[in-house]
Amino acid sequence: MAGRADIARDLSLQSLVDDDCRLAVEACPIGLVMTDSAGRIALANPEIERLFGYPPRELTGETIEILLAPRSREAHVRHRAAFARHPAPGDAGEKRHLVGRRRDGSEFPVEIGLYPVRNGECARVLAIIADLGQRMRADRLKDEFVSTVSHELRTPLTSIAGSLGLLAGGAAGILPEPAARLIRIAQSNSQRLVRLINDILDIEKIESGQLCFKFKRLKVRPLIEQVIEASRGYADGFHVRVQLAADAASAEVYADPDRLAQVITNLLSNAIKFSPAGGQVTVTISEGDETVRVAVRDHGPGIPHDFRPRIFEKFAQADASDARQKGGSGLGLSIVKQIVARLGGTVGFEDAAGGGTVFYVELANWTRIAAREIDTEPSAHAPRILLCEDNLDAALALRDGLRPFGWSTDFALCPADATARARATHYHAIVVDLELADDCGIELIRSLRAQPQLYKTPIVAVSVDDDYGGRALETRRLSVLECVPKPIDVDRLAQILERAIVRDGNHRPLILHVDDDPGMLELVATALHSTANVISFDSLEAARCALLLHNVDLAILDISLGAVSGLELLPDLRRRGGVPIPVIVFSAHGAQLKDGPPVEASLDKSSTASLQQLVAAVRDRLMLAAEQAPLEAMRA
Repeated sequence: MAGRADIARDLSLQSLVDDDCRLAVEACPIGLVMTDSAGRIALANPEIERLFGYPPRELTGETIEILLAPRSREAHVRHRAAFARHPAPGDAGEKRHLVGRRRDGSEFPVEIGLYPVRNGECARVLAIIADLGQRMRADRLKDEFVSTVSHELRTPLTSIAGSLGLLAGGAAGILPEPAARLIRIAQSNSQRLVRLINDILDIEKIESGQLCFKFKRLKVRPLIEQVIEASRGYADGFHVRVQLAADAASAEVYADPDRLAQVITNLLSNAIKFSPAGGQVTVTISEGDETVRVAVRDHGPGIPHDFRPRIFEKFAQADASDARQKGGSGLGLSIVKQIVARLGGTVGFEDAAGGGTVFYVELANWTRIAAREIDTEPSAHAPRILLCEDNLDAALALRDGLRPFGWSTDFALCPADATARARATHYHAIVVDLELADDCGIELIRSLRAQPQLYKTPIVAVSVDDDYGGRALETRRLSVLECVPKPIDVDRLAQILERAIVRDGNHRPLILHVDDDPGMLELVATALHSTANVISFDSLEAARCALLLHNVDLAILDISLGAVSGLELLPDLRRRGGVPIPVIVFSAHGAQLKDGPPVEASLDKSSTASLQQLVAAVRDRLMLAAEQAPLEAMRA
């Protein structure tokens, strides 16, 4: 290697490392690499040899990127250069997850953190390298152990807590007072253990993505009233009163009612535990232009300043002795934060006026959510579909995925809105998630088919089950075109929707227009609206993507697209049978271009009559194609 060839350079690099530093690095059980400011390795410890298979001497003089897979090297060079410009003493900053490469060529995930080390005028960098694969395996084993133990404990503990509750309630007769007191202590502690195990299981489900969320349009005030009522028994045990503010707003959000209730329950239990006896906890609901805030205010001792940065961490507790007295696992606020994040909201806290703390949850209000359901970004003439999906994030992601293929996507988050929207707007197709809240996807399709104007509208179902959860026969009876499995393959869905329009007889000629002027794209789409469907793109890359999915009848090209020419698209303009797609050049200098296959006409878009000429040329070409179609079919 180059490092061995240049002995003088090796000695120079090794001189950067004093004996004490060398001993510390070599004795460390974590992978450590010492480099100079240019990233050349001066020292690597035995753990690096174990991880990567290189003897330390073989690495001296090589850049640290030798330990990375080729696809990760450029990213680390940029990270190392940025770190060299702005080193943060005593802080590795952002650790990077990259792909390591062993001496034998095998690859594995690694995490690299960089630390500056300065000895007089000599600047060095200490890289800490950890095997992420090993860490992930350890985390998986830990999670499996916690899950197994928790499940095995919950069943007998639930039985024990239930039995003790029956004894405390007199099911076995009146017990002597000493025995009754012991029963109450045992019951209280068994319930505490059940809550701890439930918290651990919830954390495990959230982090593994197994916690199910069922979103729906939800009135906040009735739910909060139910949670407060359910918490009264717990509050009575601490001699604390819980009340809902009289001016609480009657707001609506889009959330999972069970999970939102769990969030408020956890905040209430926290506030109750740390309130003084005879104190009061107040819940308020306020609505802004875009958000709804639910706040829980207590009159407790407040949160120590040094604990605030860790308050939402797992098992975090401000005072262990106080926690033992009050009870609790230190998981409640961590669960709250993770659930609220899944609900698309934020959680925080602040000091209350007059003492105590206010914890609050903010969620988008229903008005803001509903305003996003109509797709207003694409051209008004883009083919429009209706997506019935109760997961807002999934709906927005699918809209973004279909947009490059020329589709405009409205969505409805609940069946009632879907039915109303489908009645009021003409949609080329409707996509329905069969796993809507309360499994009402089939009922929604049945309701849509009952509308006379929707009897023939193509409907595509989406299901997490390959066999539609046993509903395949019912979907066929309702003329569902096809069922797409989750996660949705957007390319496949776009193809199905394209075929659906053709199969339904609603297909009009489809024109591809490529121009880097957004105003011109809109003008042409408007001018040709009565003649054909137009899909508009401002780049060759987007146009090529659309050609893979759409059966285009005619293309309109601008020659000048920034640094490239629209004519570069000509080799791609062929139908699936290899037949060239007719082209009309519509450009500032289009009239100077000679016509000839596949260019049917060349028009100057800068002239005053350009749009009228374009419409006439398009109609002539489409009419000629319609006349030739029967002859071509007979020849075939």
